[in-house]
Amino acid sequence: MRSSAQVYEEVAERCSAYDKKTRKDCFCNIAEGTKSCLNCRHFSDDEYCLLDLYDPIVEKLDN
Repeated sequence: MRSSAQVYEEVAERCSAYDKKTRKDCFCNIAEGTKSCLNCRHFSDDEYCLLDLYDPIVEKLDN
């Protein structure tokens, strides 16, 4: 995991491109109602934003 679950949630809340993955027949550890990078379609399996939006949003969180 590149970041903490809390940071992934904060980034997803602020991301205008967040698009929740839908996984039928999946028993996932992520809560269904929780917005997180980990359940966004633009977040790769190796935990990188395919749209390069993660880092700019994290930088704004630190300010």
